Amino acid sequence: MTIEPLLVSATRRHDTHRVSIGAVEVGGNTVPVIAGPCAVEPGYVEHAIAAHRAGASVLRGCVLKPRTRPGSFQGLGAAGLPLLDEAKRVTGLPVIAEPLAAEDIEVLRGHVDALQIGARSMHNTPLLRAAGQSGMTVILKRGMSATYDEWLAAADYVTTEGNRQVILCERGIRTFETATRNTLDVSAIAVLRDMTDLPIAVDPSHAAGAARWVPSLAVAALAAGADALLIECHPDPAASLCDAAQAITPQVLSRIVQTSLSLCAMTRPAVAGTVAECRAMIDTIDDAVFRMLEYRAAMVGAVQEQKSAALLPERDLDREQEIVERLSRQAPRLGEQRVDRLVHAIIEECLDAVPVRPEAAVA
Repeated sequence: MTIEPLLVSATRRHDTHRVSIGAVEVGGNTVPVIAGPCAVEPGYVEHAIAAHRAGASVLRGCVLKPRTRPGSFQGLGAAGLPLLDEAKRVTGLPVIAEPLAAEDIEVLRGHVDALQIGARSMHNTPLLRAAGQSGMTVILKRGMSATYDEWLAAADYVTTEGNRQVILCERGIRTFETATRNTLDVSAIAVLRDMTDLPIAVDPSHAAGAARWVPSLAVAALAAGADALLIECHPDPAASLCDAAQAITPQVLSRIVQTSLSLCAMTRPAVAGTVAECRAMIDTIDDAVFRMLEYRAAMVGAVQEQKSAALLPERDLDREQEIVERLSRQAPRLGEQRVDRLVHAIIEECLDAVPVRPEAAVA
């Protein structure tokens, strides 16, 4: 029996409203990754460059931080704004930052591309109204004990000011469990698809509270259909001035971005758009295809060694025909002849990619 892959789009009642952060679209065919340190620090520009090289689409750039304890690092404030400007100039990426009060919005304007309303501020209605009036994109984090209805009601404070550029962000809720910092509510993604057309981002960093769990939670969010990820990343997590325990390295961020690209290519339907939008999706698919081919070549090398040791023949023509027939069913648009040519070309190229080719090889 053939089991068709579950498309995220099949679970959506609404067409997702597309929201822009600078030139980056959230709610479309790709899943942007917003990354960087929890707070802007003196070395922020280097941190931003590292996140950019790892594949981030948008930078975290909070110069103001609402911390639980007054003695904790509260951010650089206005002194950090030139660092945001330089990071944007060097990387070309848009930046998000968090206002703590309505008056902070005008301080941030011109330096950032979107406002992040933190979990502590979800019930700050004057701030929500001011964010709506600003006309800027708003990323609204869920309060740590907020219900879905309360969360959407907070979003209404923004949208009733005429601003539909709102992204909801699940960041974990407070439960009886203490092993993680918060409990990531993955079900929020599925449930909110029935309740709103606003795009949904997920912050696995604040849910996990520990860097080693962030990749797993990120993949869970991607599989559930998140429209964006918000991740804390630092080149030297131990030296981070804020939330060091949950910050991942750029190397780990790169792997999460690669997984995001691969899942998008497999689960997001091809939707007609502008030439630029279609080309962007083609680039995403190409990235995923060639990463998988790289992995296939590595597996070919591993199996080749075993075949060589067992003195098995280089090619298994029966298996190759089975592959062609199976993939032809999955790619009817290409047709069996094209699939046959592609499969055999891939097999040959993967064999040729093995550095040292023993007498016996693998198909």
